[in-house]
Amino acid sequence: MTVLAVIPARWASTRFPGKPVTPIAGKPMIAHVWEKAKEASSIDEVLVATDDDRIAKVCDDYGMAYEMTSADHATGTDRLAEVAAKREADVYVNVQGDEPLIDPRSIDAVAQCLMESVFRSIHVATGYIEGATEEQQQSKSVTHLLPSLDGCVISFSRYPIPYPMGEPMTPTVHVGLYAFTASALDRFAHWQQGPVEKAESIEIIRFLEYGERIAATPIQPGSIGVDTPEDVARVEEILKKAQPKKAEA
Repeated sequence: MTVLAVIPARWASTRFPGKPVTPIAGKPMIAHVWEKAKEASSIDEVLVATDDDRIAKVCDDYGMAYEMTSADHATGTDRLAEVAAKREADVYVNVQGDEPLIDPRSIDAVAQCLMESVFRSIHVATGYIEGATEEQQQSKSVTHLLPSLDGCVISFSRYPIPYPMGEPMTPTVHVGLYAFTASALDRFAHWQQGPVEKAESIEIIRFLEYGERIAATPIQPGSIGVDTPEDVARVEEILKKAQPKKAEA
């Protein structure tokens, strides 16, 4: 199977305009994501999907392939659907452009999950981290995933589901890392948003609302989504600590 990793990148952002090209440790954030995607063994090609010439210029400067897409897309998945209509692949992996610490093994895990799930007529896969901190459980920017016993998604919510009425259950954190077949992306692009998707503001819920199953797999912890300028400092500190120390003379 050919696997194409697509990094959706737009300039407009209510809280953080120009986020994809924000410098992190001397390099644009999207370049960090690109390098992580290139390290994934399952990926045959990496592509940035953008609607902005300023992001395209950064791609040119850093030798990153890109595709110009419409500025009218409501979600990153819609942007992927446009790419899928132009470029043929068996699997399309959506790698978020604001996850500079994403582990390449996580990208491989979600891609592999989909490749194993298509034989069950499942055309979408995603990842989650087992365990959520108290801060994550209180944050509205964090999405939680409720897994089924057969490796699929029961539901997503910004509320830390399930409610612990009976026995406690380890809460999970959903990571915006997805894998799709071309047919799944085409269906998504032609469906209207449903009421639950609108209420939660979680685009992937659209598949559940239209009766499709989503495969889910645990992935590596440690990635941080950059949602605010303050998050940049957190990522830089982690990268600094991860650098090997220079040997003394």
